[in-house]
Amino acid sequence: MSSAGSSRPRPLVAAVLLSSLLLSSCAGGADPDASGDPSEPSEQSAEDAAAEAEEQRRAEAEQAQEAALAGPAEEHQERAAEIVAEYSLSELAGSVLVGEYATPDASGMVALIEELHLGGAIIMGANVPVAEGGVDTQELAAALSTLGEAGGEREVPPMISVDQEGGLVTRVGAPLTEWPTPMAYGAAGPGQADSGQDDPEQEQPEVDAQDDDGALTRTGHRFLAAELADLGFTTSFAPNGDVTVGASDPTIGSRSFGSDAEAVAELTMEGIRGLAEGGLAGSVKHFPGHGSVTEDSHQTLPVQGASLEELRARDWAPFAEAAEAGVPMIMMGHIEVPSLEADVPSSLSAAAYTELRELGHDGVVVTDALNMGAIVQGYGGDQAAVTALSAGADLLLMPADLRGAHTGIVTAVESGELDRSRLEEAAERVAALQLWQAELADGELAAGPGAQLPEQLRGEDAQGDADQESESGSAEETAAELSESAVTLVAGECEADLADAGITILGGTDQDRARLTSAAEAAGLTVGTGAVVNLVGESSAAGGDVAVALDRPEVLAEADAPTQIALYGRTQESFQALAAVLAGAQAPGALPVKVGELPRGHSAC
Repeated sequence: MSSAGSSRPRPLVAAVLLSSLLLSSCAGGADPDASGDPSEPSEQSAEDAAAEAEEQRRAEAEQAQEAALAGPAEEHQERAAEIVAEYSLSELAGSVLVGEYATPDASGMVALIEELHLGGAIIMGANVPVAEGGVDTQELAAALSTLGEAGGEREVPPMISVDQEGGLVTRVGAPLTEWPTPMAYGAAGPGQADSGQDDPEQEQPEVDAQDDDGALTRTGHRFLAAELADLGFTTSFAPNGDVTVGASDPTIGSRSFGSDAEAVAELTMEGIRGLAEGGLAGSVKHFPGHGSVTEDSHQTLPVQGASLEELRARDWAPFAEAAEAGVPMIMMGHIEVPSLEADVPSSLSAAAYTELRELGHDGVVVTDALNMGAIVQGYGGDQAAVTALSAGADLLLMPADLRGAHTGIVTAVESGELDRSRLEEAAERVAALQLWQAELADGELAAGPGAQLPEQLRGEDAQGDADQESESGSAEETAAELSESAVTLVAGECEADLADAGITILGGTDQDRARLTSAAEAAGLTVGTGAVVNLVGESSAAGGDVAVALDRPEVLAEADAPTQIALYGRTQESFQALAAVLAGAQAPGALPVKVGELPRGHSAC
């Protein structure tokens, strides 16, 4: 029987280190200058001892909470090994596959889960039923329930997954809370003043960060997860740990937190911990880093030409931190890295999986979708599933042909091409992940929705307690705070009233213009006359009096508008924040990427 991965101690949180210092100082002997009878401790020393004991209890509670959020514990791994030991070969092959289907009708997927013993299903846009005004959440929840019940009596429930990052990658929309792009967290988040990574020769500005401790990122992801969990989802393939290089990155863009590896690492960890606090298993993606390649793996196989030294300093930094801290899952992308293994996508490369394991990751490694151009154009779909498993993958996402992939895995084991022990190892990791997530969602661990937190963690710091919404606000309030904190004045006069004569709105989509019109009128602005506000998407002329980048700010590099604003989202709250800035409010965000000659961290305010 194979092992699901070694159970290693999770790193201690800062509070644990603090408590150790406190205890060591307490044990350091009596103060030689102290007066009074040493046989009768003073009231002050008793209070100090009580405070130190309380601090240690808090540190221990925080350590337990962090471990619970980090992924499967030893008991989950041990139970997973026992369960997988009883699997037939067909059950083993199915347990590592996550399939897709084509319509809102889930009945066909239910049948496949039952027949092929699939590990789960992923919900894409075509699977989401719509009603007047948005998603039919009642029908969607019913469909997800049938998918979850397709596992029958088996102890390991099917994974009900989705890509839900916020911004451009949103599969389930309103009435769920609409979120700005992930890059908005980078504009509002920690480390806004540049480390010099983009341009070490240029003096970098000092910019106040709005979210220095990452609390906004964690809270936002917790609310995003909680709404998905209420519908029946168990997993979201998010957040992106990709470090974007800016304008030459065609795929990730505003899906990244930014271009600074250290800041991306911090926000990535806050994001995946927030997802866990909301009850979902998350997945940091896309190792070995999709933000610094110039081709899109949905269409072709990108080649990453950087050296290992360069990759470890930039692209791999967020994944290294995630691996060290412990996360439930990391996604392996489809990128050729010649410095690891030439002419092979990382998702099929043993060298890439070895590198990720050597960074310290002992959880699940899931492939990016196996139906993407980078795989289907050069590798047979059925063979790709076998090759990925042989290389080190644990979970195979969206094979082009589910039945073919299942048959291919079974045949490969029977022929000896794929070691059964490798398949068992993968199945154990996947089963441990699903057992952990089920307990997390049910409130049976030391963190997560419904968890009974120790007294030391209750109150405004207890972000994992979903019952404390009065302390933490709401999803809508958090989305609004994010939008307001991120909006960035890239060029122009800070706090200038740009709309005193009204605004004329150009560019964008019909929905964009309607939302800005609504926000402007609610702010008392006249619409239809005055300053020309040009809403700029991925690629369009950035003229007018005010050019507004809706998604990624790099489109402003060639703008000739005297005032330029980066918005990082198209939500109603984003346009409300824009209307406030047009009316003279300060734009508090800072660029999370370089824009033309302007460095990361730049703000005109």
